[in-house]
Order: sequence, then structure tokens, then C-alpha cells
Amino acid sequence: MKNNTKGLTTPIQSDLTGALVRRVIHPLWAKFTHPAYARYMQEFERNQYLHPDDLRKLQMLRLRQQLIDAYRYVPFYRHRMTQAGLTPLDIRTHEDLRLLPVLTKRDIQDHQDLLVSSNVSPSKRKQDQTGGSTGSPLQFYVDLERFDSRMASTVRHNAWAGLRIGDWHAQLWGPRYDFGDKPDPTPFWRQKFLYRNISLHTADVTEESMMQYVEVLRKYRPRSMVSYAQSAVRFAEFCKANNIHDVAFDSMIVSAEMLPPGKRQVLEETFHGKVFNRYGCREVGVIASECEFHSGLHVNADALIVEVEAAPNLPSGMGRVLVTDLLNRSMPLIRYEIGDLASLDTEMRCPCGRSLPLIGNIQGRTSNFLRLPSGGMIAGPSLALLAADMRDVRQVQCIQPDPAHVTLKVVAGNGYNQRTEEELRRRMQPYLEKESNLTIVTADSIPSEPSGKYRFVKTGEDTETPTAMSR
Repeated sequence: MKNNTKGLTTPIQSDLTGALVRRVIHPLWAKFTHPAYARYMQEFERNQYLHPDDLRKLQMLRLRQQLIDAYRYVPFYRHRMTQAGLTPLDIRTHEDLRLLPVLTKRDIQDHQDLLVSSNVSPSKRKQDQTGGSTGSPLQFYVDLERFDSRMASTVRHNAWAGLRIGDWHAQLWGPRYDFGDKPDPTPFWRQKFLYRNISLHTADVTEESMMQYVEVLRKYRPRSMVSYAQSAVRFAEFCKANNIHDVAFDSMIVSAEMLPPGKRQVLEETFHGKVFNRYGCREVGVIASECEFHSGLHVNADALIVEVEAAPNLPSGMGRVLVTDLLNRSMPLIRYEIGDLASLDTEMRCPCGRSLPLIGNIQGRTSNFLRLPSGGMIAGPSLALLAADMRDVRQVQCIQPDPAHVTLKVVAGNGYNQRTEEELRRRMQPYLEKESNLTIVTADSIPSEPSGKYRFVKTGEDTETPTAMSR
């Protein structure tokens, strides 16, 4: 993929270090830190071109083993299957999967300990957490080997957008959980000689910070950008308003939120490259991505089964997204309801020749920016991990009628008390300014939008008058 912008210097395109990273450094690093990565990488490269029947057989083979292990070693699933009068052997086809109840975020919050497999040693799993696009805090476990296969999936999907191991790329991303309180966009040694990424933090987006992004991007000239969708749009609008024309990317992978109508064109005109939509979540990794033909998003079907289940009052062809992770044994997620709506295209075939099924119009991933009195902005997904490890909080939402006032709406969990509110205030403080007034309210629930979407941040005319005021 070639850069379309004339007159721009691109020092990294001739960067021999990139080839060294791709061929030597990264394979050696992966061999010792992600020992199963190379095996999954080879398999996933092959699987994307399997005959559709062979791909479905592979899914069923992995599903059968997942269900057997879940029945034997996970109390939650053994109880559920027994209640439904089922055993793993009763699930013989993809359609039979519908016999199993849906797994909700509330199920995970209420029964986390019962969802952990007794067959996976604590030394072979890692705890992770998410606030998710629904704002519902979750903690979960992932096999160390599953991290290897997730990395392989990501590398495969990145390649469709022209992003290879060893290529410099910008990451316009931002949970403090991942980057810390005061990230420096200047790459340090590990980023320069292994990850090859420039971290552009979105937890505090100001005119000053975006100009700092521009200077770093001018120096390293990354070929690609991986970004929250609306953060990419915000940055493009900044560059356009300030007549900055020498920041360009061959490809822009946008995720965490779906692009608003017309914004793909804004990004492509501003940065002179192509946009690739991606759909995923922290719980299972990459779910689906666009390839070079942009005919829909190819499902990561050799690692996941994605269902779009019809529900009342939804437009024809739309349904709620249910995901089954076929490879994570530590804490199996079977028919997990993410909280999004989508259409699944079972008929359309992509010209790329990949047999991975296509998922179409995805909804439920829109989040606004939190606006600060000084004019700065914080990307909604940056706040998504705010209460991820707090079991006494079920769900949170930021409501902001104006830049000086922020209301944190909280659905309380077991043990919620004054100390919980004090901890939430402490965690919110690094994001806010002195002029910001924070109010915390409790509510029985946080409703989704009429479309079925949930918005982590609601601002301006989209806000509502909070009720059930607390301290």
C-alpha cells in the first residue's frame, strides 16, 4: 500500500530496523514470551481461505471441546446445562448452540468465581478487566496461550490494512489502565525496537497535546494509525482547522466505536489513506475487521462464533451480538451478549476470496467526548476502565450538561457505600480540572438509547436531569 500524499518525506519506509524487527527481533521475542503465537499465526493465515464447510467443521470441533471442558470444570455452565436438560453432546450443529442460555454481563458480575475453570492452573491464566462500551465493569480470566492466539488474530487482521510487524504505527488510544497517568508520546526503546508504535494518549485531548502528536508524527512518519474512531475524527478536524497537511497515513484502523456517517470520508481526505473499520472487545479481542475490499467486516471465525440473534422491535435483519470464544478455557464465554446490535450477512461473498463470514452494520459503539472547561476533551473509551475492578459498582455513565458540570451515574452493586463514592471521586479526579464540578448519583439502571446503543458519555442536549441524588 503506497502513501498517496505527494511531497511528504517518509523516513520509516526505508527503515531497515523495521525489516530486522519483522524477521529477527519480533520472532525471537515471541518465541520466549508468546510460545504459541507462531503456531497460531501459521494456522490463522491458512484458515482464512478454508472452504466454508471446512471452516464450520473447525468451529464445531473447537466448540465441542469448549463445551465439554466447560461442563466438566466450570460450575456455572454445568449448572446451566443441567437446568436446560442438555449435555455438550446435544450441541451438534451451529443451530443447536441456540439451545444454551445467553451469558450476560450481569451473569459474569454475579457469578465470576463460578465461571473460572478448575482445570486451568492460576499460573497459566491472567486476570484482565474492562469497562466495555456498555460501561458495565467486568473482571475476567484469559489463558496465557489465548493471549498468544489473540495476538496472532490481531496481526492477521492488521495485515489486511497493510500494517505489518516492524512497521511504525500510531496508536490514538487511551485507557489509563494501559498507559498510566502521564504518558509520553515519544517512543522509548521497547517501542522503537519491538512494538514500533507511538502512543498518543486520548485520556486528555487538548489543542496542546494534539500539536505534540503532530510533532512526533512528523518525526517518525508512521504508515498506519490504530485509533478510537471518534478520537481519529477529532484529530483530523484539528489538523484541518490548523492547516496541517503533512500528517498522512496509508491506513487507519478505527475501533472501539463505529464511525459516524460521513466521517470515513473526513479521515481519508485529511490523512490521504484508507479507513478500515474494526470490531472487537477486551473480553475476546478482535471480533471482525474490514479487508482491502471494504465489503463488510470479516469475522474472526477460527477463534470465535458470532451470532446475531433476532429480538423484538428491531429493524429487519438486525439482532443482538452474541460471541462464543472457542479458545479461552480459563473463563469460557459462551453465547456472551456484548451489548451491541449488528446485521450478519450470510449470503454476500467478499472479492478477497476469504471464507471468513461477513458481519454488516454494527451499532451500539458510539461514545462522546467528555469536555473540560479549558476546552480540552477526553475520549469516552478512555474512561471505560474507571470502575472495572470495583465489584460494588455494576455500571457507570458520565452525564455532562455543560463543560463545568459532570454527573457520574452509578448502578450500585453489593457493598456500595460512602467509601465507594470516595474512590470513584479519587479515580475521576485525574481526568477533571479545578473548575469541574463532579456529582455522583445512583440509579436502579442505565437505559440504552432507543436504537439499542449505550453511550458511556452523554453531553449537551443528549443529557437528562439526574435523579436519586447522593453525595
